[in-house]
Amino acid sequence: SVLQQAGRNPCQKTVNKYWTSQTTTLNFDDFCTILKKEKPATKTELLEAFGKMDTDNTGYILHAELYKILTTRGEKMTWDEVSAITKQADCNCSGKLDYKKFCDLYMTTSEQCCKTAREKLEVDSRLRQQQFGNQAESSSEGITLPVSKPSPRISRKTY
Repeated sequence: SVLQQAGRNPCQKTVNKYWTSQTTTLNFDDFCTILKKEKPATKTELLEAFGKMDTDNTGYILHAELYKILTTRGEKMTWDEVSAITKQADCNCSGKLDYKKFCDLYMTTSEQCCKTAREKLEVDSRLRQQQFGNQAESSSEGITLPVSKPSPRISRKTY
């Protein structure tokens, strides 16, 4: 889930590469290393994958064909999951997927999710700094607050 929030869509094989039977936790540094190794899909890669399914080179894939492929091959999706995709992507209710428009939608959505996540992390970081600063100012009894304590939500969260 966290990798998906970061704009990746790993298959189970990829997840298994990093999360083995010996793995108990991953810290934030481990997560960042994974993100550097597992790049998000590019629009070109997506178009190539859809192009292999579009044997007539029409720019469209019939919903029935998409259902068959996504529910029987690779990481099999459920009928409901594929249906959610076709409902979002079939703008003209034609029964076929314009995969070029779908790729545009996918890339825009992925970029927006990453942007929103970054903004949330920045706001969260500023709030923590502000709250920490207020605690230090209100600390009049000589209590020393641990300045170097890492944030459990950002720098040491396990995945």
